[in-house]
Amino acid sequence: MRWKQKFVKLWQDGDKFDQKREEEERKGLAGWEEDQVGPEHFRIGAKLGQGSFGHVYIVEKLNVKPDGSTVGTGNLYALKILNKKQIMGQNLVKYAKTERDVLTYTSHPFIVGLKFAFQTPEKLFLCLDYAAGGNMSRALHKDRRFAEERARMYLCEILLAIEDLHKRDIIYRDLKPDNIVFDSAGHALLTDFGLAKEAVAGANQAKSFCGSPAYLAPEMLKRSGHGKSIDWYLLGVLLYEMLVGIPPYYSNNKEQLYENI
Repeated sequence: MRWKQKFVKLWQDGDKFDQKREEEERKGLAGWEEDQVGPEHFRIGAKLGQGSFGHVYIVEKLNVKPDGSTVGTGNLYALKILNKKQIMGQNLVKYAKTERDVLTYTSHPFIVGLKFAFQTPEKLFLCLDYAAGGNMSRALHKDRRFAEERARMYLCEILLAIEDLHKRDIIYRDLKPDNIVFDSAGHALLTDFGLAKEAVAGANQAKSFCGSPAYLAPEMLKRSGHGKSIDWYLLGVLLYEMLVGIPPYYSNNKEQLYENI
């Protein structure tokens, strides 16, 4: 009888835990309503790309008149749209919240800025600076490789962005050409903070396994824990790819690629 009572209590505690986790997830999304804007304030244009957990579109900001009509302002932004059902179903709420939080209190010339954050019952929206120059992946595909002087400039700009994140004990963890965009003046900016992690001060403090296969650090593959040094490794990988055209250790065979790394 005592074991039966214990089992019932464990079952009830489990139900309470699930309810508490769901409440915490919903609370974690509550801060997305602080901006007095919504989907009706934007005219959606072409799709720019796909981030870790959502699609990105170019949008024009609209002024909504009292009668409900809209007037274009000419101001362009990049709007990242995330499906709530998808991120909650895959336990990705913390990644979406981290991206919003990091962009909220980070202001740096080489990091894409967050302008608005809002939500509907089905979706989350991040309105970001529009980078008119496209991303580095497309530039590398077009030019095959960069001259040393050009690579050096991009390297220094990204280095300064990472340094700013590290001062705030944030590690980026997803440094690759796809996540670097160019503004209208040709400067490099970090974007897509879905895999970033906050409050990382120790060398082996972070434990989660994440990243793209060709851009995984040795400590990530060994699952031995990682810290800020992972971003410096990835910066070296980025420099190599800018100068050579492909990531170091690259192989079409994933097992061989991991072995090479």
